[in-house]
Amino acid sequence: MNQFTLWITIITLSITVGSSYISIKIVLDFLPPLFAFSIRFIISGAVLILISYIFDRKNQEIKKIKLWTNSLFIGIFMIFAGHGLLAWGAQFLTAGSASLLNSTIPLWVALLMFLLFHYKITNLTKIGLLLGFGGMIILVGPSIGGGKGSDLIGIASLLLSSLSMAIASVYYAKVSLPQSVLLSAGMLMLIGGAFQGVSSVLLGELTLLPSYSDITLNFLISYIYLIFICTVIPIAELFWLLKVSTPSIATTFAYIAPIVAVFFGWAILGESVTYLTILATIVILVGVALIVRTSDKKELLS
Repeated sequence: MNQFTLWITIITLSITVGSSYISIKIVLDFLPPLFAFSIRFIISGAVLILISYIFDRKNQEIKKIKLWTNSLFIGIFMIFAGHGLLAWGAQFLTAGSASLLNSTIPLWVALLMFLLFHYKITNLTKIGLLLGFGGMIILVGPSIGGGKGSDLIGIASLLLSSLSMAIASVYYAKVSLPQSVLLSAGMLMLIGGAFQGVSSVLLGELTLLPSYSDITLNFLISYIYLIFICTVIPIAELFWLLKVSTPSIATTFAYIAPIVAVFFGWAILGESVTYLTILATIVILVGVALIVRTSDKKELLS
């Protein structure tokens, strides 16, 4: 395996995932959250299914009702609830804070695996959990102590988002899904995006859509970038990494992407970066790194 290609892929994956939070902030300035993410995932899901069909036209898995049924639960928790809550909460938080809170998914997965399936938690995992949740307290503490109500809504939404994605991740390993990873991801996105679209209509978000005259080039570029560069391509990169390397190496992006998001939030959106933000970043990502590295040996996340 070419090490240069491997690490270039990890770096580009980290940059696209980290920069997605910048695109999300820009897109949400124009579109209501559930509507914006519904379009994002319906298009991305359709593209992934089409690519899957182009590469393997004999694959009949998309016609199997059982696989759609199994995908339903994961699509609801991972895309509809997980990313829906992320979109809702990101309106009220900086891109850096949103990405850091979202990076705690491995912490919730480790906790759920212990509580639900009694998986053994190693000493390193315990340290990782303490660091991860300790870093969250550092990050959200000032908002809880005297922040605005909107900050608290954003924090609660991102924490519930991470928990929902963790539930989906645990369930993902327990059910039968399409062998084609692109088809599987596309089905999950279509399901989640459809539920987001229905919810958007029911919540009256269509009345909040901007007029054509309000749409800017910056918004269009950010939305296209979010859908294709930050959603379709990272899925392909991630599954390629999982195929050619270990889970710990493939998920290295999970603790590089938040650093990218914090930097881009500061450089592009002019978001402030405090000493507490830097400290929380270091503590959370060290905790996540310990858990992800341990999982490769102990199969904690499988």
